[in-house]
This record gives sequence, C-alpha cells and structure tokens, in this order.
Amino acid sequence: MNFDVYVWKSPRGLDPAGAAALLDSWQESGGDPARSPFEPSTDVGWFYRELMQDVPGLEASSDAAPSGRATPIWLSATDEPPARVVGMRLSAGLPADALESIVGLAAKYDLVLFDTRSRRAHLPLDVMAAHASATFWPAGAIQAAVGGGIGALIAVAGWFIGIPLLSGLAMLIGGFMFVMAVYTFIHEGRKAMKTRQTKR
Repeated sequence: MNFDVYVWKSPRGLDPAGAAALLDSWQESGGDPARSPFEPSTDVGWFYRELMQDVPGLEASSDAAPSGRATPIWLSATDEPPARVVGMRLSAGLPADALESIVGLAAKYDLVLFDTRSRRAHLPLDVMAAHASATFWPAGAIQAAVGGGIGALIAVAGWFIGIPLLSGLAMLIGGFMFVMAVYTFIHEGRKAMKTRQTKR
C-alpha cells in the first residue's frame, strides 16, 4: 500500500532520485514494513508511538510494535522497540496541525522525511538548524547575549549568597547558561566566516 509520506532513520545521504528508487523497489517487492530497506532504530519506534498519540486519526503503517503502556512518554524508563519505517496517508479530513506534528516529530528524532508527491527527501532537523543559523544575526545573537548575561549574573549571585547547596546550584545553572551562550557565538561565528570565505 502506497502512502503520501514516509519516515526512516537510515540511510540518510540519499538524493531524491536514490530515495525514490529505494522506495519504488521496496513497494514492488510487496511493501512489507518489516522487510523495508531501512535500518531499524528506536527513534522510529518512538516517532510512531508519539505520532499515534498526537494524531490519533492518522492512517499510518509501520513495523513498529508500540509497548502499549499508558505511562506518559516523558516518564517512560525504557526504549520503544526498534522499527524501520513509518508510512502515512494525508487525507483531507486530517486536522490542520497534523503535518506540523509529523514534521516536528521527525525533527525531534532526526529522521528522514520523504514526500512521495514531490518525490523529495527532507531532513527536518537540518532544515531547522539551517534556518536558525540564517536568522541568528542579529536577533538570535541578541537573545544569546541576553541569556549569557543572565547566566553570568545568576552565577555571580550564587557566589555571594553563601548558602552551600543554593549557591552551588545557582553557580552551576548560571555557568551553564553562560558557557552555552559563548559556545553559540563561537559556533555561529565560525559558520558565518566559512560562508564569507566560500562567497569570495
């Protein structure tokens, strides 16, 4: 059975033609999800479990075997069983935010998303990272600077509080915020320099 959208974990470096050829050959051989040419991953299992909870009316097929636990996902102590692929049909009666849920979960678990209608493979997490880098200067830089400054103030306040546990916790949180802001500036600065060098 053919679906509108498929997600998988690996292989990842396929161009649109390669991804389409892989799907076509699999479909011609019967399209059994358990025999698909994709690598099994617990990320695909988690994707399927969350998707079925977030979009219960979605028509989907997978080799995933959800645990069936009623425990909220964020409290689950064990991994979902690995799965290879999830195929989804985007019918007209789906909620408007269904596609957003699919793309958001694909980004969360860093999965490949293949749209059979456009015959294109997407890496939502990479797309989001590229967008964040493209819009970092100046708005993102200001946010990072403010976050780093607040972190530094929290760390300094923790130093002067003088209460052993509270001081240590404040210094740890503030220091982490400051270090992450510095790391963000270094990372985005290197990207910007590489972009300038390639344009020359």
